[in-house]
Formats: sequence, structure tokens, C-alpha cells
Amino acid sequence: MNVSGKRILITGGTSGVGDALARALVDAGARVVTCGRRSDPDVPEVPDSGGRVAASGPERPERPERTERPERHAAARPERHAVIADLAMPGEAARVVRLAAGQLGGLDAVVANAGVQHLDSLTGGPSPELLDRAEQEIAVNFRSVVELAAASWPHLAAAGGPAAFVAVTSGLAYAPKRSAPVYCATKAAVHTLVQSLRYQAQADTPSVRVQEVVLPLVDTAMTADREGAVRKLSAAEAAAAIVRGIRRGRPLVPIGASRALLALLRVHPPIAHRILRDG
Repeated sequence: MNVSGKRILITGGTSGVGDALARALVDAGARVVTCGRRSDPDVPEVPDSGGRVAASGPERPERPERTERPERHAAARPERHAVIADLAMPGEAARVVRLAAGQLGGLDAVVANAGVQHLDSLTGGPSPELLDRAEQEIAVNFRSVVELAAASWPHLAAAGGPAAFVAVTSGLAYAPKRSAPVYCATKAAVHTLVQSLRYQAQADTPSVRVQEVVLPLVDTAMTADREGAVRKLSAAEAAAAIVRGIRRGRPLVPIGASRALLALLRVHPPIAHRILRDG
């Protein structure tokens, strides 16, 4: 996919990899909408006259008709807008899709990048705080991706050309670590979801590619106090690799040390799991 002129939604775009990816795509000529829980004074917000979706859940989106795309006849200009949203709330992902598609005149690609990680032990018994954190991880990391896919698919299918749904996972989806059991489980769930979604897309909407980006340890606020066996990638390096992956359209896009991890899992899984266990 040539990203120049494409209409792209990125979740989790306030900081870290999402912010760096939005910058890289805009620099490449894409038109981008990001979402996050915080506002950015340098990024204009998409107006929302309808307000937030009620917690009872999103309405079923209407399938947009396949039409000519008049915005492409106008002089394309790189731009970025933002939607303030908490993806832990049911209905927020669908609202973000609605606003992004309205702002951009449709969607050519959606990147499910938002993620939350808590370091928790489940062996010490339950507490309200622990369960709240676990529910947040499940809601943001997995449930919102399901909602995002369902809400965005009609727009991607109607894009009139190559389109992409890109889910960002982690090496921890393949070899979990001891300290973040819920986070690892949610990323593994997204990995499986992407595989099934790819089968559905191949049968129902061949023009929509489904890609999984597997990130290694990246230098972000989430990993500020953590070190790995290899150096952390910068957010800009990770973003540049994701852009290359979107351009090439390959189903699996392992980045940095994740390439070595997936190779090691093929030839000697016990060693790979031992390396990640206490990561």
C-alpha cells in the first residue's frame, strides 16, 4: 500500500509508538486521525456533535455505500486530527471510527495500537484494585480491538482500493512474561483474533489486508523502568518499521528483536520462553 494520500486511523496516538507512527505517516503524505485519553494542543480535535456513546454499547454501524471519493480530486495535504476517547468504555471505539471516517471522508487503514500494561500478581488473592486493572487491560487491549474491527470494516471494504486493518501485538503474545499475565493474555488473544479475521477478510473482503505487527521492547512511558536483553527500540524506529510493513502488506510484521524471538520459537521454544519469562 502506498500510504501517500491514504486515510488512516490510529488508536493510542497520544504518545509513544502511536504518536511517532502518526508523525511518520503524515510525513509520508497520509491523512491521519489518532485517538487517546489526553488532548494535544498541537493536534486539532475532530468535532463531535453527537457526544460520547452511552456505556450500553455502540449501535450497529450502517454499511456505507461504495462511492467515488471526491476528496481525492482536491489537492491532498498532509494533516492530523485527534479524537479524545477512553477505549475502556464500550462504544468508544465505534465512536472513534465514526468521527475519523467523517473527518477523512472514509478509511483506508486502521491501526489498533492502543494498549495498557499493569504489572500484577494473581497469586496473592483478589482485590478491587487488581480486578479493576485487569478489566482495563482486557477492555483496552482486546475488547476495543474487536469493536474497532467491526465498526471499521464497512469503511475499509468501501475504500475502493487496497485497505488494511493492522493490529499491534508484542513478542509477549508468543512467549509471556511472569510479571504481566493479563497483558500477555490480551496480546495473545489479539494474535488469534487477527488470524481468524484474516480468514474472514480473504473470504468476504479480499481488498482488505489484515496485518499483525509484533513489537519488541520499545522505549516508551510504559517501559520507562524496564530493561531487556537487547536495547530498546526508539518509538521513531518502531514507527518507521510499521510504515514499511504497511507499505509491503505482509500478514506478519515482526520488528527488531521480535524477528529473532519468532525464529527461536520455531527451532527451540523452551529457550525462547525462558528468555521472556522474567523479562
